Amino acid sequence: MADRFLFSESNESVTTTPACTLSTTPCAFSSAIAKLAEDTVTPLIPVTLDVTVNDNDAPYLLLEVEGVEMNMGMYKLKLAKSDNNQYRGEVMLPICMDAEMTWRGAISSPDKQILLPIDIRMKR
Repeated sequence: MADRFLFSESNESVTTTPACTLSTTPCAFSSAIAKLAEDTVTPLIPVTLDVTVNDNDAPYLLLEVEGVEMNMGMYKLKLAKSDNNQYRGEVMLPICMDAEMTWRGAISSPDKQILLPIDIRMKR
């Protein structure tokens, strides 16, 4: 079941123009705040992503990002509900040939009531 969820093909693209690049500086949206534990993600090293939403009882949130400079496929991460209106997950991006790249996509709720367009910067 987990494999089907993580590696399923998406019919809709999440290449919306980002409102914020995730980092230690919180990204403030009208319905949520998102923050990474580090300013950049190092390939194959997990980094904690925390999202706090206003008035939503979704069982989880979903991070979906794709490489901008290089096609690396779709990376998906299910953010588990850790507290009331708080979600957390460990972002661990794959390694690529470039020393730096941008991953672009969104954090969303299953019903798409929450849709937070974001970028993640990756550096080796």
